[in-house]
Amino acid sequence: MMKRIALSCLSLASIFAAYPQTAHAQHKSPLADAPAIRKRVELRDKRFEINLSAGSTLNETFYHDILLQGHLAFHITDFLSIGGVGIFGVSKLSTGFNDELQSTLPSPAQGRAPDSAAAKAGMNKPSSILLGQLELTPFTGKFSLFGKLFAHYDFYISPGAGLVTLAKANSGSAQQTSGGATITECVDKSTDLNVQTCVVTGSQLAGSVAVGFHSFFNDYFALSVELRDVINKDNPAGRDVNGDQYVDKRDLTWTQHWMATVGLAVYFPKADISP
Repeated sequence: MMKRIALSCLSLASIFAAYPQTAHAQHKSPLADAPAIRKRVELRDKRFEINLSAGSTLNETFYHDILLQGHLAFHITDFLSIGGVGIFGVSKLSTGFNDELQSTLPSPAQGRAPDSAAAKAGMNKPSSILLGQLELTPFTGKFSLFGKLFAHYDFYISPGAGLVTLAKANSGSAQQTSGGATITECVDKSTDLNVQTCVVTGSQLAGSVAVGFHSFFNDYFALSVELRDVINKDNPAGRDVNGDQYVDKRDLTWTQHWMATVGLAVYFPKADISP
């Protein structure tokens, strides 16, 4: 009798022990097959961006430009876009180096040192920059300030290429004389030793790379901060750089134009939100 009671208890115990395992096997987690991130805001995917910015050049030798920049792009995915950039100089400020240079130049010109008028006549600056570029956005996220203000952000890098248009930095005729030296537009190859200053103008091929970030106020508007480097061949002073005693386009060297801009970006149509 005791043996039968013991067997019955063991049977009941084995049934109750097996039940939780059977129930667990039949239970499916509510997170099964769910996306890794729910309700993710795709702030760039399949959207157009219009960006208007203002800023300044940073490393110019003679004149800093006050800039206006326009940027139109289409974001193919959330991390890749293609677009165009137009940068225009609207005003200029003389650099401290230029002011010091003008104060130390001899008058009249002596030897290879020009006088102030000849030096100014040869100076140029970028008047406009037109670029096509890709925009890669490898880092995105969301931040908070003091646990009260929340905003999305992204960091991007934009390689590109295009044209830089160079213009005279100072007004005056293209052909003039100063101390017996001729000042003229630069030619491909000069054989006139009287030409000691030439003004480089016109369009030059250029490469560009920009890095920056966006801070989104909402799904449509974002603050944009950008640092850009544009490189092209130039002779900003218009003087004999290579020492061959002729001043012409053979004196062009690779020149970098660093610029920083701050602006407002507008995105449309409505942002997509993943499931």
